[in-house]
Amino acid sequence: MEIKEYQRDCFYNYKQEINYPENYSYLDGNSINVLVPIETAKNEIMIVGAYPSAKFYTINGIPDTPMADNDSPFSNESYFDGSRVRTIPSGKELNEVILEKIGVKRESCWITDLVKVFLFKQGHIDRYNKLGKSDQTENRSKFSEYAEKSINRIEKEIELANPIVIILLGTEVTKTIFKLSENKAKTYLDGKIRIRIIKGTERNFICLPHPGILMKKFDRNLWPERFENEIAPKAKNEIKKLRKTRR
Repeated sequence: MEIKEYQRDCFYNYKQEINYPENYSYLDGNSINVLVPIETAKNEIMIVGAYPSAKFYTINGIPDTPMADNDSPFSNESYFDGSRVRTIPSGKELNEVILEKIGVKRESCWITDLVKVFLFKQGHIDRYNKLGKSDQTENRSKFSEYAEKSINRIEKEIELANPIVIILLGTEVTKTIFKLSENKAKTYLDGKIRIRIIKGTERNFICLPHPGILMKKFDRNLWPERFENEIAPKAKNEIKKLRKTRR
């Protein structure tokens, strides 16, 4: 299967595969589409996030209302939200918080999400209710269910990308791929290489904290300091060794 063929197949069939409601839409009826991988470097580094964010607008004075899909996984495009120009943070966070620290260029990455559709948190639903849309329901709590049903998809992408290493971002993704408890998955976020056989082929994985938790600066959050001083240097060194081995 070629990349374009995979993208097309994923775009049209993914929702049905995970039983994501076809009638889910944003406030004004914009369809919630499948965000297929757009940045698709082969034989390099694969990045797997949890699920895509969205474009948030201020509607009738209510800020941070999800209204449209992002352009691609971990996009960093800018847009006017009704009150100010804002930039989608996920792409910037990936670039500056993760990739720069581990010595990887974005153009060398296959960038994707495990779950490929936007998920509504209860706060999003509360905003919609205030704006008169009462037929939407929260589905962020279904992440694990959707993620399990997405494993076959991500395995197809791994075959296509043939990466030297697959970087899993965050506890939820690590938990799903390695079939771990949440507590055990947290211990995997250490920058070390781990091997998992995917469809008969040994694949290298590095599990890292999600950039979102690394951006939160408060006393009890030890992840930013640990990532800076321990995890990122370890991952950077592991990737350097893998590149030499692949050559």
